[in-house]
Amino acid sequence: MGIEEVECPKCGKSAKVRSYSSINLTEKPRMKKNIIEGKINSTKCHQCGTKMNLHSHILLSSLEPPRWIWLVSKKHQKPSYQQELFEKIAPQISISSIPQQMAFVDFGEPCKGLEFILNDKEPKCCEEWLELGKIQSGHDAVESYKSALRIDQRNVEAKKLLNDELDKLKTYT
Repeated sequence: MGIEEVECPKCGKSAKVRSYSSINLTEKPRMKKNIIEGKINSTKCHQCGTKMNLHSHILLSSLEPPRWIWLVSKKHQKPSYQQELFEKIAPQISISSIPQQMAFVDFGEPCKGLEFILNDKEPKCCEEWLELGKIQSGHDAVESYKSALRIDQRNVEAKKLLNDELDKLKTYT
């Protein structure tokens, strides 16, 4: 955590805000609530109210269970991004030895789907599987949408999201 000075892209007003590039959830378990509620790495300009995001990636680490969770801006949400990120940013040794997940979020916005990843629990109903799928990409998203459809085969949103994700996979492979 650090303090970062950001300038509003709309009015130019500067502000100092708390910024995170990584968070150890074992040491700071209370941060989970702030993360789920969208209260990290985003602020609004005090002068004009424009939303400002600070980073496009945050690494969350945990020892119970041991894993890394990458929060990534939704602007990067595509099936090939996880592999691209791991090739450019993540140390090779960590990829093979530490279980890793990726969640695509709108920083500054609440995200119900993160509850399942951060609390290491499985969704129970169709809507929860949809929330989880919306922050995933590629095969992970497809599996979440399929789980939603197993619960409710008539769910139009699940069918649409599944087809959209399958189309993206075809494009990137």
